[in-house]
Amino acid sequence: MERSLLKVERFDALLSAKMYDVMKETFGESASTLIYCLMERQTSLKREEIGKKIEAFQTYLKRLVGPEATRIILATGLKQLYGELRREYEEVEKYFSLLDELYEVKFRLLASFQKEERSVSN
Repeated sequence: MERSLLKVERFDALLSAKMYDVMKETFGESASTLIYCLMERQTSLKREEIGKKIEAFQTYLKRLVGPEATRIILATGLKQLYGELRREYEEVEKYFSLLDELYEVKFRLLASFQKEERSVSN
């Protein structure tokens, strides 16, 4: 249970970070900072909480830039998040492939060593 909670919190943090990246790309850093400050004052929603409260962020963005721009911003953020998660998955997959290869080498060495021991003892 605790582990799945950590995964959700990490996902929320990644989603918040990706939305911030998209906002900076879309509006520039100073305008994004202003938007986030206004959002926090008007809705009490902090930048770090966007991943947990994506619906509130979406509602605020719709009021600010309209539904079409909001849809584009959210879709871009989700696409970037998907890319990040995919890269992480591929890195983990490479790591496990390397472990599999190491275990295979270890198995062959042990088998070879045991075979040599048997032939020496006979």
